[in-house]
Amino acid sequence: RTPESAVRCEVLARQGAHLGFPRPPGQGDPVEAWEYLPGPRGMLIRLALLASALTPPLPPGAGSEAEAAARREDQEFEAVQPPMPEHLLALWRAGSGAYACFQREFHSAGAGALTPSARAALKEAAAHLEQLAGFTLGERREFILYGRLQDVFVPLARELEHCADAASWSLQRALHPLGTNSYAVDEASKTSLWNAGVSAAIGFYRRAGDQHRAQATLELARKHPHAATHYERLDQTPLVFFPGLEARPWWEPRSFSLVRKLESAFADPGSRAALLAELDAVIARGGLAPILSPAAPLGEAGAGRGEAAGNESGGTCGAADGAAGGTTPAWSELPLFDGRVWDEGACAALPTLRGLLRGRGSEPVDECICTAPVDAASPNLCGTNIVVTLLRLAPGAAVLPHCGITNRRLTMQFALRGAEGVEFTVGGEPRGYGGDGKAIVFDDSFEHMVSHRGSQDRYVLYAVLKHPGLTSSVETLKS
Repeated sequence: RTPESAVRCEVLARQGAHLGFPRPPGQGDPVEAWEYLPGPRGMLIRLALLASALTPPLPPGAGSEAEAAARREDQEFEAVQPPMPEHLLALWRAGSGAYACFQREFHSAGAGALTPSARAALKEAAAHLEQLAGFTLGERREFILYGRLQDVFVPLARELEHCADAASWSLQRALHPLGTNSYAVDEASKTSLWNAGVSAAIGFYRRAGDQHRAQATLELARKHPHAATHYERLDQTPLVFFPGLEARPWWEPRSFSLVRKLESAFADPGSRAALLAELDAVIARGGLAPILSPAAPLGEAGAGRGEAAGNESGGTCGAADGAAGGTTPAWSELPLFDGRVWDEGACAALPTLRGLLRGRGSEPVDECICTAPVDAASPNLCGTNIVVTLLRLAPGAAVLPHCGITNRRLTMQFALRGAEGVEFTVGGEPRGYGGDGKAIVFDDSFEHMVSHRGSQDRYVLYAVLKHPGLTSSVETLKS
């Protein structure tokens, strides 16, 4: 077998003609999803995932947890029976060793950027693991291998030259039987490998400029009979998608009472002074934690669909990069509300802001802000456990094109400081904040990106808002 992207694309173009999908839950065992297709070596082609590209960023200190998880995966790979031939085992160990080196470099740098040595370790891992993927390894080993290749190419895809490979390996894993049968039907689903894979693959192919493969992947996503991946357009492919909702990239900010309240407070000199003094105090004590994840869509300003997100080279695992990677994170935050409970410690540092986020009377939260259901089994339309947070983005940084979790929510960002030079593009339409003290509201299920060409750190209040087309009642929503 060979993982050549041209061969996989040819299979994608068949519009899923050789695919069998799983039965609905409770109606018997899943149907085997693959068959041998004609090809140079009679190869078994499997297509699709990228769970790691859409998983939430790791919290501070989670580097050791990620490294421990990779070690457990390494042990599982080697424990699968029958044992692998020594030359194949050597390829796996060389690739996983290089990936472990990358993890140490990335998390020790603490800035969320790829240092030259971290990038070099990823490329070394890719070389060994792609060679291993040319051999028949058995179902479980192949699933683990595709996941590791995904973990390798997602951070490398901060550079355009690796986007097509990130898409291919995402597809390769998602349409593996263990990926196809791991799908999400709503925000409460415990599994989502299929959804994450096809969503991310479409995005990576679009960044690579390959509209043909992106469209073929979308058509494939629509063929799953149960997953919430019946997308209607290439630039709106969230983890879970629900047809029928009003869909537009940008929404009028002042149609939301929360925005009117925030902008009015910032226009008042006394309130503005209090808001900024509290922000300064939080910054001075280092209250914002870095968002560190190899899968985070971070790049350099201007690194959107048509520009590379940096192209450093060189470096050896374990070698000091000095200033190359920097020590200041590009992206950091202070979470305030998880959809159910306010973080009282964080809110105590921002009393003026917290007061503006309260609801009317005794209501603990403004009516526009999304709240999570008490019943954890019910769909959480917020799509995240960070519903309100203070976000910082450094000058020169960028958030690369990506889609959010669900189209059953909206996103608000209220600029507290550093709005100048920051450009948002949502659904292909660029906009700015309009200055400090102004808000934007957008649908983050559409592909969106951010470029910071200004000179100051940008600080915004981020909040997940209820979609105006939905009621707060899950029962009403279902009906």
